[in-house]
Amino acid sequence: MTFFSREYEVFLLLAAPDAAPLWNAAQWTPFAASLDGLIAQTRGKAGVRSHQYNPKGKPIAFGRLGWDAKSHAKWTHTAATTQARFMTLEAWAPTWALCEKDDQAPDLFLALANESLLGLAGKPLQFGQRLVCAIATDMGPEAAATLQAALAQLAAQQDAVVFARTRRQWGRASPYGGFTGAIQDMLIGGLFQPDDPHARPLDAATFREPWTRISN
Repeated sequence: MTFFSREYEVFLLLAAPDAAPLWNAAQWTPFAASLDGLIAQTRGKAGVRSHQYNPKGKPIAFGRLGWDAKSHAKWTHTAATTQARFMTLEAWAPTWALCEKDDQAPDLFLALANESLLGLAGKPLQFGQRLVCAIATDMGPEAAATLQAALAQLAAQQDAVVFARTRRQWGRASPYGGFTGAIQDMLIGGLFQPDDPHARPLDAATFREPWTRISN
């Protein structure tokens, strides 16, 4: 099996514009705990990366982050870190380095973005956060069900405007070698058609690929 051909159940959650940010410690801690069991089932320790900026616009260095309480406390926001500007978070289980070494895509992948920092400042938003989670189908149907249940609870808490799933490979073979359209690239460049998703209905025509809505 090539790196990109591994099959995944992929979930998409678009939170209501006024939903509490998932990067707040009070929101992230229970959500992360709901995924701890799945993370423990993966073939190696998870790695986490977060892009955030200080009030002067300079990147904040967090050092090496994993999936544990100490790491969560470093990047999540509390009353003491309200000046930090969260942009994105990415978690690989196992780490991206091990995935490259194994030549196998991750068992579990998660990516989160702050919508207010992805477009024009001050424009009206239909959703305030976008979250993509993917779990390899060879992890078993129970693992996918566990992930969906955790996300369904989060979707209800965040009054999600879209909660949906699809099945696809990690990437698609490129005629020039390698692959394109990886799940890791969906969050920023692979979810929507070129038009502004906040300026059109969030219907099937707005998305680059088909999604099946999940009631929440």
